[in-house]
Amino acid sequence: MHPDQVSVTGVNLVKKFEGLHKVKEDGLVHAYRCPAGKWTIGWGVCKGVRSGMRITKEEAETKLLDELTDHSKCIYRLVNVPLTQHQFDALTSFVYNLGEPNFKSSTLLKKLNTGQYDEVPEQLMRWNKARVDGKLTPLRGLTRRRSAEAALFSMDTKLADDGGDIMVQKPQANAPKPLVKSKTMAGVGIAGAATAMGEMSTQLEGLISYSDSLKTIFLICAIAGIALAAYARFKDHKEGVH
Repeated sequence: MHPDQVSVTGVNLVKKFEGLHKVKEDGLVHAYRCPAGKWTIGWGVCKGVRSGMRITKEEAETKLLDELTDHSKCIYRLVNVPLTQHQFDALTSFVYNLGEPNFKSSTLLKKLNTGQYDEVPEQLMRWNKARVDGKLTPLRGLTRRRSAEAALFSMDTKLADDGGDIMVQKPQANAPKPLVKSKTMAGVGIAGAATAMGEMSTQLEGLISYSDSLKTIFLICAIAGIALAAYARFKDHKEGVH
């Protein structure tokens, strides 16, 4: 019912937003205390990390993959509806960042388990706040990450050519549209194409030496599409579209 593991696309999304920190002159990745005070290493891994720990970049990637696998286990336990690879990747990134307890008690999970897939992107966007001086405050980094996850989750949404909703032939400028629809479709256009091309570049590794550079470029394009989605959401909200 669910994919076996997180794809390269999902891993790269987590890598981009977590960042590889504390790579010192010796070429090793050093442990550090995160803002929450936990010892962390590599791409946000906390499990088994202690003060003074040093590992290679390859070991950091292995730890990340192991951690993502551990976090994805709650998706198998808690999600009762089928998931595509993109949906699974998006939720794994979300759980990796927010933790299983938040996911388990979320409205997002309740809506998803009743088959309301279209509601998930909007629910993801609600988790863009953190406490700053004791007050819940939207953070740009979290907003970008939630936008990326929302766009990735929506990547498999059927468009008209795929047998989805029939396109209205004469739309009106003042016609109301759901906020989630505006955001979702803005992300699918650019981010979807970039992600697909990024996956294609993996298949070209044996043919060209710069496939890694291509994947980076395509991922940047995907993030640009995601940023457009976030802007469209803000603009629609400002104009009173709900």
